[in-house]
Amino acid sequence: MSLWRVVAWAFLASVALIVALVLAGSDRGLALLAYVLFLTGVGLVALSRALRDQLRRAPRFEQLALQAAEPNEPIAQFETLSRMLSAARWNQSELHFRLRPAVREIVNARLSRRYGVDLEREPEQAHKLLGEGRAWELVRPDRKPPVNHFAPGWSRLELKELFDELEQAR
Repeated sequence: MSLWRVVAWAFLASVALIVALVLAGSDRGLALLAYVLFLTGVGLVALSRALRDQLRRAPRFEQLALQAAEPNEPIAQFETLSRMLSAARWNQSELHFRLRPAVREIVNARLSRRYGVDLEREPEQAHKLLGEGRAWELVRPDRKPPVNHFAPGWSRLELKELFDELEQAR
């Protein structure tokens, strides 16, 4: 509702009030009440229309579902992890210095959340929980950096074993 319409309605209500006051004589309270209620109604209608015009309509559910179903960008963490895995196959240095910290972070978070065990402070307990496997081999605190940095990294099968162990640790 435009400002001019609100003013026009208020003017008409004021004219109606003057007529009602003249005709009412000594009982003017009812006329004033009707006037105030009418102006309040006009104000509420004007306010609700202004809010409706200002607020953006929410997109339909179907549009939101389609947007969510079609991610356009790859997930940055997935891309980073994918590069780490590829590099871990190239040489021992990449395996130790790039993939190992990420896997340690995952293992440490899971051990801490599930069992209250810290990999650095309680390596024996962590070893019991992880068991002998690729995960422990990679994350154990006493693992030394590779002597030959350019020696081949882990094979695809060894990396699959590592991730199978991490999946089982859920």
